[in-house]
Amino acid sequence: MILAIDNAEAQRLLDMELSMSALEEAYRDLGTGASITSPRIDLLTPDSYVDGDGNTLPGAHSLKTMSAATRKYAAIRFLTDKLFWQERNGNFRRDRTPGTRRAHSVTRGLLLLFSVETGDLLALVSEGHIRNLRVGAAAGLAARHLARTDASTLGVLGTGFMARAHLDAMLKAMKGIESVRVFSPNPEHRQRFVEDSRGEGRPETVAVDSPENAVRGSEIVVVATNALTPVIQTGWLEPGMYVCSVRHCEIAPETFGRFDILAVNSKENLGPTTFVARNAKGPLPEQVLLDIDKGYPPGDAVEIDWGHAPDLPDLLLERHPGRTDPAQVACFNNSVGFGLQFAALAGKVYEAAVSRGAGREVPDDVFPDLF
Repeated sequence: MILAIDNAEAQRLLDMELSMSALEEAYRDLGTGASITSPRIDLLTPDSYVDGDGNTLPGAHSLKTMSAATRKYAAIRFLTDKLFWQERNGNFRRDRTPGTRRAHSVTRGLLLLFSVETGDLLALVSEGHIRNLRVGAAAGLAARHLARTDASTLGVLGTGFMARAHLDAMLKAMKGIESVRVFSPNPEHRQRFVEDSRGEGRPETVAVDSPENAVRGSEIVVVATNALTPVIQTGWLEPGMYVCSVRHCEIAPETFGRFDILAVNSKENLGPTTFVARNAKGPLPEQVLLDIDKGYPPGDAVEIDWGHAPDLPDLLLERHPGRTDPAQVACFNNSVGFGLQFAALAGKVYEAAVSRGAGREVPDDVFPDLF
C-alpha cells in the first residue's frame, strides 16, 4: 500500500516537538555513520518575470533534489520552483513567482519515501510543512548547546514560514524566553507575525522598525529572510548572543569571523552543487552568480576553517562542548538543508498516518516497476 499524504495532513500529523526528537535521532546517527545523506543538487534555467507594474525582472526555473537514508527509511526530495530576483529596501532578494503558490502549500515539492528493509515505495508526501519544521527544529537543537541557558529575549529578522518555524523551535528548546522582537521591511508582514504569534502561555511579541532594534539586546537572534545580501551587521553583536541563519549570505564574511563558536549542519554537507543553463534569457544576475561562485559556506570568509567547524552531530554526541562561557558569541550556520532532515520527518509523518488511518491509498499499479 502506497500512501499519498498532502500538506494539510502533514500539518496535523507532525509538530515541532516530534520534529526535534526525530532530527536529534537522525543527526546522532549521521555522526556515527548509521544514517547517510547526499549533497543537494540545484538546476537553474534562466527565465524572466513580469511583475504587476510591468517591470521585467530576472528569473529562473529551479529544480532542487536531495536524498538520504535513516535506519528505516530512504527518501528523495525534489522541489520545482519559479524564482525571480529584485532589489527591495536596499537588499537584493529572491522570491517565488506568485503563480507557483498554491492554497494548500507554499511550495511545489514532493517526497518519495521508501522502506530500507524492502525497497518498496511507501508514501508520496507533500514537503511544504516538513520543509519549514526541519529547518527550525535543527536551529532549536543547536540552541540547546550554543545559546545561554538563561536567554530571555529573542530577535527575529524575517516574517515568513521559516521565521515562524524558528520561533516555535526556540520556544520548545529554550524555556526562559519572555519576549520576542520581530522585524521585516514590510510593516504589514511584521504586524501579521505579531498577531499570529499571540496565544496563551506564549511570550509577548512586538514589531520593531529596524533590524538593529530586533538584534540588539537579544540573547537569541534568528535570521530567516530571502535576502542575498547581509542583513545583520558585526557591530550589532553582543556578548552572549546565539545567532542562527537560514541562508549563509544573510551574514557577511567579517561577521562570521566575529563568532567565538561557529557550527554548521554537517561538515560532510557544506553546500549544494549548482548547474546553470546557458540560454537566451541568461545570464543570471551578478549577485546570484557571485553567491554560487562563493559557495556554501561563503568562500570569501577565508579565515574560517569550515571543514573543521563543529557540526550538529558533534554537539549532540558531545564531541564538541558547545558554549563554555556566558560571554561567547555563537552562531549556527543553518543553511543548505539536506535530505536527511526530510527522510527523518517524512518517516514520522508516514508512521503517524498509518496509525491514524490518514492519507489516501495509491494503487500499486501506478508504479508497476517498483513492485
